[in-house]
Amino acid sequence: MIGVVHFGWASAGTAQIVRTLIEGLSRQEKTIYAIECNRMSKDIELRELKTEGITANLGSDSCVLRSFPIDIWNERSQEIANKLSKLNKIIFLGGSEVEINQSSPKQLHVPVSIFNNVDGSQSTLGYDTALNSIVKNIESVRDTASSLSYGKVRVFNVQIPGFGSSNLLLNSALAVEAKVVTNANEEEIAYIKQHIRKKEANKEGYTFLLMDHTVDPVKLEVHFEEFDLDWKIVEIDESQCGGPYPTALDRLIANQLKKAVVDWSLSDQPSGQLVIQGNQVMYTQTNKISEVTK
Repeated sequence: MIGVVHFGWASAGTAQIVRTLIEGLSRQEKTIYAIECNRMSKDIELRELKTEGITANLGSDSCVLRSFPIDIWNERSQEIANKLSKLNKIIFLGGSEVEINQSSPKQLHVPVSIFNNVDGSQSTLGYDTALNSIVKNIESVRDTASSLSYGKVRVFNVQIPGFGSSNLLLNSALAVEAKVVTNANEEEIAYIKQHIRKKEANKEGYTFLLMDHTVDPVKLEVHFEEFDLDWKIVEIDESQCGGPYPTALDRLIANQLKKAVVDWSLSDQPSGQLVIQGNQVMYTQTNKISEVTK
């Protein structure tokens, strides 16, 4: 028996992996279970995944696999480990920060995350789509801002998913030439004030500040009362970062990951991790990397 659990926002690429896993294991007459959290009781549940349910998209009301809240998983890790002990293997889609009981069944960790935050992996499934989605959203705001004159600087505070500095935050800012706000300390605020003064001196009508949920743009505004600004808040949530249409790079990664996941599930390989190096998916176990898909 094999279990699969997903952490974070469900993407089209993740759905593709799960569908392929269900199809591949059903042909080998192996049983696969969705590891989910009951939304009412918060108890862990095992639900058998069958081929007749794989046409639905992840994230929909009739999804293939519901996302498991990381905080509940970590709070009840021992209880969960006991519940999963009857499984032979567990596949973790995302959740690099979850607590894992090493005495549990064989495990495979799959690099799924919009934040590109998996050690040893150059990228993660969902990151490229998220990065492109954020840039597209900001550029649409820029198109509107550049066509209007307010006689004052318009400060667009763009808040994206996450807590703490991430590749998604830093690279999004670089792509759109935005200023990053990470903790709103005195040094950062002084730097932003200097930046705004330059905008005013050059008669530039707008600027972008990029932040995640560690920074509250409403509280940030009180530090800029000395300026005559048009203070705007733009929120980009995880659903906007995922979307139904992954980029070509994420499609390439998803196609390799789904094959590697099925291959591991049907093999005798020990616990390990899939990583992405040079847009190729590799299997890692005890510091030894061997290519499992080409």
